[in-house]
Amino acid sequence: MIDGDAPQTPEQALVTAILMQAYRDLFLTVRNESNASFTTRADQDQAISFLTDRAGSLAQHRNALCALIGWDGDLFAARVRAMMEGAPFPHPSPDPKPAARKRHAEAVELLRERWQHLKSPRKRSPFPVGDLMAAE
Repeated sequence: MIDGDAPQTPEQALVTAILMQAYRDLFLTVRNESNASFTTRADQDQAISFLTDRAGSLAQHRNALCALIGWDGDLFAARVRAMMEGAPFPHPSPDPKPAARKRHAEAVELLRERWQHLKSPRKRSPFPVGDLMAAE
């Protein structure tokens, strides 16, 4: 992995910023409607998938980006999955104030609930809600 104090090329700085934005998107307040000032549930779900998927296009994109800065994308994803399962989630700020730590802890709790939901969504009924055939 990259040494945080080592100078980065502009390209490496861009890739690092992309990965950090996905990490930050995990903790932003989720809203149902789309607006540039906050994250939607779909945005957060995509960030979760991007950072944790083992296979598929998002995993391939993450791994390609990580390779550009010398990181192992699969190891990175494994570490994020471990945090989703209970390992400590570092605060994205180097020296957060107590109120920020509290908000972060609350966001981690909500994020882990969402992670569990995405990992094992409820089984759907064979009939859609409101289907008159299901009532027979």
